[in-house]
Amino acid sequence: MPHPLNGTKTPGYNRAMQNVIVIGGGISGLSFAYRCATEGSGALVLEAAPRLGGCLHSQRFETGFWFELGAHTCYNSYGGLIEMMETCGLMEQLLPRAKVPFRLLRDERVRSIPSELNFFAILASLPRLFFANKEEESVERYYSRIVGAKNYRRVLGPMLAAVPSQDAGEFPATMLFKKRPRRKDILRSFTLQGGLQSVTDALAQQSGIESETGLSVQSVTRIDGGFCVQAEDGRRFEARQVAIAVPPPVAANILAADFPELSAELGRIATSSVTTVGVVVAKEKLSLEPVAGIVGIEDCFYSAVSRDTVPDEHFRSFSFHFRPGTSPAKRMERITQVLAVAESDLESTTERHTVLPSPREGHAALAAAIDEHTAGTQLSILGNFFAGLAIEDCITRSFAEFSRLQQ
Repeated sequence: MPHPLNGTKTPGYNRAMQNVIVIGGGISGLSFAYRCATEGSGALVLEAAPRLGGCLHSQRFETGFWFELGAHTCYNSYGGLIEMMETCGLMEQLLPRAKVPFRLLRDERVRSIPSELNFFAILASLPRLFFANKEEESVERYYSRIVGAKNYRRVLGPMLAAVPSQDAGEFPATMLFKKRPRRKDILRSFTLQGGLQSVTDALAQQSGIESETGLSVQSVTRIDGGFCVQAEDGRRFEARQVAIAVPPPVAANILAADFPELSAELGRIATSSVTTVGVVVAKEKLSLEPVAGIVGIEDCFYSAVSRDTVPDEHFRSFSFHFRPGTSPAKRMERITQVLAVAESDLESTTERHTVLPSPREGHAALAAAIDEHTAGTQLSILGNFFAGLAIEDCITRSFAEFSRLQQ
């Protein structure tokens, strides 16, 4: 019988008991698998999409040009990420990001951020910074006190919405912008040759990590000595430990049969969908100044992130993150309007749909409840909906859960 990872997929085939199965091949799942591999237990990663990487999605072309459809920047405060990059031999592939500005788009004009701020309101609010406490505060309440309510509505609110590609005003303030120790021997902000997906590509190649893409998981149930992972194509996998690193609604469905209470808690996590459209344009077709990105003000897109931070000789690219409900026709119309080009000028167009967590007030208690349901078990829930939304928050969660399971 062919090995199920190297040949014909055989429905009903029961693979020998694995040490660890990771469901979800994004940065959360692969960083958990990395820790398993470095500690000698190994892991099998199952991913529903045709590619690994999740939010690290670098669109690449035969010419060598690439751009980001997902996360686009890493920092020297991302200690867990840097540890994995060092292990994978990626440090020589670091690329600095050019210092080009973010701009705002209001009333069809591209504007600088300072030009839209009321600095008198900032000065009046500045003393509150010394007494402000993020705990139990929403993003809107916390930052409105610091910069003034009008500055928040006109400038800072849209800029913060551009970070998670959704309105962030009701997020817990502690979920954004955390202080972490910095590695001063490394670029403050960086990307990699070939884009950030180079990280997940390298992780997947580490000894001890096996993976299969295009395989949707239907359920996880208890069996003697561990868990049974049932795939939608009929195959079953058995493992002593299971880590689930998929969006909350997907995790809730997978766990519904044998873990109804945990499933219910996951189902309470609000989510938002975003459609990203990435376009490539020849440099000579654009009159727009180099920018890191454009933030839409009261627009149908949250932001348009540019590849100008890593300049290319021939091409520029922009990834537009659109609000839910924006039709395909409207998306294309808005892209060509903002860039002042014809649709025929677009060298390439790529679309990506993503489901993102939308943490709200009381989210910390909800995350704690999820942890209570998995405490003392060999089941782990991973992702960017626990302590924060950044790449490093995903990795921190995965490393902590790995340590818990080993205990």
